[in-house]
Amino acid sequence: MTSILLENTLKHLQALVAFNTGNPPRQIHESGIIDYLTEQLSDGQVEVMDYGDGSINVWAVKGQPKYLFNFHIDTVPVAQGWETDPFALIIKDDKAFGLGSCDIKGAAACFLACVEQGLNDYAVLFSSDEEYGNSLCVKSFLQQQHDYEGVVVAEPTQCKAVLAHRGVATAEILFTAKSGHSSEPRALTENAIHQATSWMSQAIEWATGQLQSSYYNLQGACLNLGKIEGGIKPNIIAPHVTLQMGIRPLPGDDPEHLLQEMVSSIDMSQPVTVTPKFMAPSFPATKTSEHSDEQQTDNVSLANKLGLELSEPVNFWTEAALFSAAGYAAIVYGPGNIDKAHTANEWVAISDLETVVMNYWRILGDD
Repeated sequence: MTSILLENTLKHLQALVAFNTGNPPRQIHESGIIDYLTEQLSDGQVEVMDYGDGSINVWAVKGQPKYLFNFHIDTVPVAQGWETDPFALIIKDDKAFGLGSCDIKGAAACFLACVEQGLNDYAVLFSSDEEYGNSLCVKSFLQQQHDYEGVVVAEPTQCKAVLAHRGVATAEILFTAKSGHSSEPRALTENAIHQATSWMSQAIEWATGQLQSSYYNLQGACLNLGKIEGGIKPNIIAPHVTLQMGIRPLPGDDPEHLLQEMVSSIDMSQPVTVTPKFMAPSFPATKTSEHSDEQQTDNVSLANKLGLELSEPVNFWTEAALFSAAGYAAIVYGPGNIDKAHTANEWVAISDLETVVMNYWRILGDD
């Protein structure tokens, strides 16, 4: 059985990798992957939900499943440095190379291999906008009531069940000043770039202080000042600067509250405009939730019930947080190492695929 499941996994992975599902440009429908998935899931009831702008769900149900499996089928765009065709699966040295092989088409291929082998009960949600950063697919799915004992969200976890990870808070910061000749004395204090420099310095100081906080193996709130644009030329006082930044709170911390805390700690002589962007809860629920401890217990119970080895909390964010916030017991589980995601020459270990497909088969067979 192992050899058949692995052989079919690689067959489906070859097909999935061949579809260009890079996000952006959010053109999932044009790739052909939706048709491929609906064909593979034709033994169940399949519903395709198109929310526009490349956000598409494929939800399939057969029998009376207890668990929902979730896979995102979009990938990041092709990175520079690929040594092979990113859309052609290459098997070499116990590794499967291809764009999305690790994140997370390898796991999707494992599930499809189990479906092909024959299952009495399954429920699966393929979503297409996880890499875009708005999670409209999962959020829309959760607006309806679904009766599942647990949710298995696929991400690269090295074949261990992740029960906790950081949240996300991103924001755009606008600094403004009055332009003028750089010889004016006010260029020192009324310069948008100088304002931004002061703001960023204080933000880094705040984040350094956060290192005193911890959650198991994770320390502090990860701060990333990711992109800055502004100014005109050396002899003009910079009239505007835009900064895009993000914070990754510890599990249990509220992202929006932490962003507000950081902004409030920064002392500025000139007004600054802070526009929150993507807010995503940590996993499991925040400390302010009355169900936080209960959800964590449910997540541990789910992993134990499924017979999966447990992982330490991880830094990266997943849509398991959305399922958790909606009240579902959830785990994150899949083949591959997150270090190989979003990279040139992305790969997943064949041994990981074998481990995961056999665990999927065991779990789904008991479903």
